[in-house]
Amino acid sequence: MDHAADHPVGEAYGGAWPLSRYAPERKRRRLYRGTGCLMLAAGIAGGVAGSASAQTTPSAQPIAEPVVGQVFAQPIAEPVVGQVLVTSPLSTTVVDNQPRFTLVPSVRAVYDTNVLRHVDLDGGSRNNVRVTPGIDLDYRRLFGRVALGVSGSAGYDFNSRFGFLDQSRIDFNGSARAPVGAICSVKAEASYDRFRFDFDDTQAAGATSTTQVYSATASCERGAGFSPVVGITYRTLDNSRASYFNYEQYLGNLGIAYAQPSVGTVTLNATVAQLRRPDIAELTGFEDDTDVYSLSLGLDRSVSPRVRIRAAAGVTKADPQRASVPSFFGASYSGQVEWLPNPRFTVAGTAVRQVTNQNGFSATYVIREDYTLAAGLKVSAKSRISLTGNHTQREFRGDDLIPSLLPIRADRSNAVLANYSYDLSRRLRVGITLGHRWRNADNPVYNYKSTVLSSSIGAHF
Repeated sequence: MDHAADHPVGEAYGGAWPLSRYAPERKRRRLYRGTGCLMLAAGIAGGVAGSASAQTTPSAQPIAEPVVGQVFAQPIAEPVVGQVLVTSPLSTTVVDNQPRFTLVPSVRAVYDTNVLRHVDLDGGSRNNVRVTPGIDLDYRRLFGRVALGVSGSAGYDFNSRFGFLDQSRIDFNGSARAPVGAICSVKAEASYDRFRFDFDDTQAAGATSTTQVYSATASCERGAGFSPVVGITYRTLDNSRASYFNYEQYLGNLGIAYAQPSVGTVTLNATVAQLRRPDIAELTGFEDDTDVYSLSLGLDRSVSPRVRIRAAAGVTKADPQRASVPSFFGASYSGQVEWLPNPRFTVAGTAVRQVTNQNGFSATYVIREDYTLAAGLKVSAKSRISLTGNHTQREFRGDDLIPSLLPIRADRSNAVLANYSYDLSRRLRVGITLGHRWRNADNPVYNYKSTVLSSSIGAHF
């Protein structure tokens, strides 16, 4: 498993819905110096797998960051360059060949040409090798009609050049889903992440970020007709070095869906969120909270066996408490089109516009747009190729409150990623990934470029 900590460029470009994940799932690592950058990730594992397949449906994936103004539940992740996910569970399976418990000792290493994301003014060397030995865990089980899932990893970062970045790295996610009556279900999720702050999004070098997310959703899915959708989410972030980065978010949504086989599923959804900065008033004398309201109409439809569309659009209003911060009222949307020309080749595009929390730039709130195009080709029974491109642009509102921090105002980031993997045998896979990311900001001090060339080898099942 990887950690949402370093998500610079090339991360799982999964937009508002799980695509056929072309890029590796959430995280990355690096190794050895050379022209450009090189990463080697290897997992060595011993584990135990029991019986029964208990998959938490719809998934046991990590909880996506809650946002307002995004009309679907899973926002596009910040792209990451050079991410390669390599775990090698040596698991034991039973009659149905479904692992239930896997414990995976793993080692990951990452080489990055510009790990601190500094603007390239003096030409100084900023490359770094990070090695992270750790343990990965995955557990799935059914308790009667309740599906339970837990996954995560824990390790420690060792850095070759920047020792102040050495820090434990923890990422765990859990979910439980239970049916209620004949067609309804309730799902609860929780996640805990602790890692060094992402240098794409912070001015607190060396700080540790601890994020906790708790959510609950309830729905009654019907093949045809109306059904309700309701959900609540609480999210908190704590920065070890600067409390003005801390925030809390309370989010609730209520919607009604209408399903018709000839049309698909149409959903009308209303969302209310409170973005709170609990420590900012004590530091600055100003309250800096924001209330966000969103209303959207969405469609989920399989146009044909090879084309699927999920799209929603609406309006979002952000109402900041601080008088000097401008409010926002405008369009928000989230869309994905997935096309399968043939069983071996898949193309998918996503577009998202949303209002999110302040982040490591100490902004009151952020208006963010993400556009991603990904293609995956299964070359043979043993090899796969994927290509991904991403463009992100953000407008930071209220990032001028802390005098010691330079406002960024707005930025535009681009990322490209190519990956190739090959199964050497039934249990051994090798892969190579090349990625590049660059950012241009209104304040040029935040401009940077970073390139990662990564390779991996590990067992798979």
